[in-house]
Amino acid sequence: MRQSVFTFGVSIYAYSTVIGAYMIGLALGSYLMGRRIDAHAHPLRTYAALEVGIAALAALSPFLLGALHTIYPGLSNALPAGGFWLTLGRLAFSLAVLTPTTFLIGATLPVMSRIYATHGGRVGSDVGRLYLVNTAGAALGCVLTGLVFLRYLGARETIFLGAAINLFVAGGALALTRLAPALRAGRAAGEADGAAREARGAPAASAVGAGPPAGSAESGLPISAGALRYVAIAYGISGFIALGYEVVWARILYIHSSHASYSFSLMLTVFLAGLALGGAGASRVLRRKRATVRHFGAIQVALGLLAILILHAFARLPALHLEDWFGGYTVAYEFLIAFVTLFPPTLLLGALFPVVGSLYTRERTQLVGLRIGRVNAFNTVGAIAGSLGAGFVLVPLLGLRNTTVALAVLNLALGAVALHFDRGGRRALRLAPAGAMVATILAVAILPTGFYLGSYYTETDRLIFYKEGVETTVAVLEVPEDNFKISFVNGRDEVPTDRASMSAFRLLGHLPPLLRPGARNALVLSFGNGIATGTMNTHDIPVIDAVDLSPEMMEAAAVYSEENYDVLDSDRLRLHVEDGRNFLLRTEESYDIISVDATHPANASSWALFTSEFYQLIESRLAADGVFMQWIPIHGVREDDYRDILRTVWDIFPNMVLWSTGSTHSYVVATREPMSSVVMQSVLTRAAANPIVVRDLGPPETIAGYVAMAEADLTGYIGRGPVITDNDAFFMPSRPTPE
Repeated sequence: MRQSVFTFGVSIYAYSTVIGAYMIGLALGSYLMGRRIDAHAHPLRTYAALEVGIAALAALSPFLLGALHTIYPGLSNALPAGGFWLTLGRLAFSLAVLTPTTFLIGATLPVMSRIYATHGGRVGSDVGRLYLVNTAGAALGCVLTGLVFLRYLGARETIFLGAAINLFVAGGALALTRLAPALRAGRAAGEADGAAREARGAPAASAVGAGPPAGSAESGLPISAGALRYVAIAYGISGFIALGYEVVWARILYIHSSHASYSFSLMLTVFLAGLALGGAGASRVLRRKRATVRHFGAIQVALGLLAILILHAFARLPALHLEDWFGGYTVAYEFLIAFVTLFPPTLLLGALFPVVGSLYTRERTQLVGLRIGRVNAFNTVGAIAGSLGAGFVLVPLLGLRNTTVALAVLNLALGAVALHFDRGGRRALRLAPAGAMVATILAVAILPTGFYLGSYYTETDRLIFYKEGVETTVAVLEVPEDNFKISFVNGRDEVPTDRASMSAFRLLGHLPPLLRPGARNALVLSFGNGIATGTMNTHDIPVIDAVDLSPEMMEAAAVYSEENYDVLDSDRLRLHVEDGRNFLLRTEESYDIISVDATHPANASSWALFTSEFYQLIESRLAADGVFMQWIPIHGVREDDYRDILRTVWDIFPNMVLWSTGSTHSYVVATREPMSSVVMQSVLTRAAANPIVVRDLGPPETIAGYVAMAEADLTGYIGRGPVITDNDAFFMPSRPTPE
């Protein structure tokens, strides 16, 4: 994902195509290998070969993505105009690079199931154990990568470490093949002994601990073929629901998080840990008692109810003020809120796999690979549909709350049908879905407002704009008596109209045209609500291209019409819903002015706009006499990171001056020629002659006071040290210093 950002950008469409390509490979690998592995005489060798292949392809992936980065602009621009074709093209590129690797990863599950699930009557428990250790490993890999490896090793080196682990595992599998003849001989002797014991009327040794025989009162009646088909289909639908929940829960949790690069890693770690422990619990139960369709139905009903309760937990999080206990949005705080909200339902999601494995294999070992590969493929295909359907269709159409309710109702429906198939179930149990539906209706009816943006929504009468889109939830609040507005993007405050912030927006809009009079065009990365762009539009610039990830923010600009000088009505403005870096990569234009107002560098959507490669891209698109300006926050940034960012810009643009309007706002301003005193004096002269500039920024002497460090002083402050590259960029949010 991190490597693909540099080519495809950080938009939800780019992410979804990468995830889609990844999961398509998993599904195909699981399905096709499952059809073949049961006939293989040496599945351990097959597993070792798969691990070697994964290692080789994974190690090649950074270089393949690098090559794709080179050819992507030309190929993508050759596609027909429109977001659909670009997304389709990204999917094709992602499939070409990622799917061969993930195909092999997907193939490992049926192979390992064939190797490990060898005890008749214990297949569900055995595959549940595999699910446990594999998912626990995934959780560990996720948290270590998000918090440690990317920070201290770098992205490329982390991939190489993963490839090395694949090779280690392959070596272990090959070593075990030497023990296989002895193991087979021991197993054959055990089976012969069991057959002899059974012939004498004694129970076979292999049946000890394997659970009650099929068809007994304890295990329930035999499962019909129709019920088995239903379980397979329902498990695929469960994949849709699970990934739909993940999309919605991640969106809501982001509202309560710092949006740091590690935030999603923490959420995913909790999600995977819940799956692992849920699978472990179900596996333990299945060692004593075989699964029935009743178990599958009960889990589905419980999931539907719990999903609604989770909405209540999300809605009440702000009132607890947990962040105050931890001193802000720390790693511990974000892990806690993810654990409280995600862990209970993921326990139930994790329990599904061993239950389905037990049901669908009918506790036989001859076709374990085929059956496990098939149901896993169904589930993964459902997961792909859930991820895309929830993100692109359900959330924009229904909103976060109602999407959750719809998914919960789907859980209840699956549970109701499953309990109908359970011929041995009590009548009261069959009526459970109806009771659960009534409880769901009541729980939804008493839900508080659908706005899960925290304590900012205690006074909803101040809300003047609210929209939940594909990627962002945007709200605007107004305090008319203070002439104050503020936007919240996925819960984070943006575009406040206090005095300090307005000075920042005005300087971003006015300074580049003052430095570059007569500019023929300008590019603004991060349109936001249009204040800086509208300010720039007061100058005579024929074309202004403005780029932003969030169309909802662009819509919300209408309520900022006074502050942004009605920029949406300007015929000189061209709006682009796109990732800023991807837009730069794909455009063939050069610009006299490039202004960047990215969000905080610690933000997961903005860190790639503070690296050497990004500034090289800026330099390649900047006209010979052009001006580059970027806002760089002081708040929440460690000073070492702040210096590194300045040093990285200076490495590409040595003619750089640092400006500041006070508060937490600073800006780098760079040109190809040094900004001499003559140049600065001409800027002040033009400012004095422009009444809008004087009204927005003050008289020339006030503007001159915004220069924080000229080139000589700035060089001394930056000092020697590293520059930030795409490979090693990692910004940890700093905690406020106590006063």
